Formats: sequence, C-alpha cells, structure tokens
Amino acid sequence: MDNLTNKEVVRQFFEIYNNQDYEAAYKYIAPNYLDHGLPQVRSVEDAIEILKGTHKAFPDIKVVIDDLIEENDKVVFRGHFTATHLGEFVAIAPSGVKVKFEAVEIFKIENQKITESWGYWPMHTIINQITAAEKFK
Repeated sequence: MDNLTNKEVVRQFFEIYNNQDYEAAYKYIAPNYLDHGLPQVRSVEDAIEILKGTHKAFPDIKVVIDDLIEENDKVVFRGHFTATHLGEFVAIAPSGVKVKFEAVEIFKIENQKITESWGYWPMHTIINQITAAEKFK
C-alpha cells in the first residue's frame, strides 16, 4: 500500500460510497473496526454490510467531502450526500425521493487503517425528506 496520509485514508474510504468498490474497504478499514455510532458494526465485514445496505436503499448515493481536519491520529470529516431513495430504508418502501444531507464523522487512524469512528448522520433529516415528499404525491 502507498504511504497515505490519514486524510487520504479517509478520502479513499468515502470513495467506496461513490464507486461501490467494497473490496477497497479492506485497504482502508482495520479488521476489528469499531463504529461507536452503530453498535452492530464491530468489524470491516460489518462496515461492508452497512455500505451494501446503504447502496441497496440509495443506489446512486454520492458524497462530496467539504472538510477534512486532522489532529494527531484523528481525522474529522464533514461532507454532503445526495441520493435517490430506490430501495427499502428503515422500513420505508422505495419512494423515488431525492434526498440531500450533511454528515460529520471522526475517524481514528492507525497504520493507514480506520480503526474507530464516531459519527453524526442525520437520520431524522433523511426520513423527513422521504416522508414529506411522500405526503405530496
């Protein structure tokens, strides 16, 4: 693997959202990865399952990185996402609604791998966009 900076590791991780290259997760996520925001994610395989589920619900999801801020072994990500709700998401049937949201996440990096993360993903905003648009159909 190239000698990547911590910011580049995070940047490459988010490319998985854009190109659905799940094998890349093994390059950028530690085997024992721990997501403090999602209790069901305790390994790189768990993270891949979450990514696959996201793509199933939002096959065209795209992320744009607005900020990457590095301090010691942590990188803070702030970015925005666009996607179309084309698969079931939190028990909501596909609606075709386009959603936009911003997210913030902190990643801990060790030996060029993401080992832990703490994230804020605005689930209420995503759900509200889907259900509000559904009311006007």
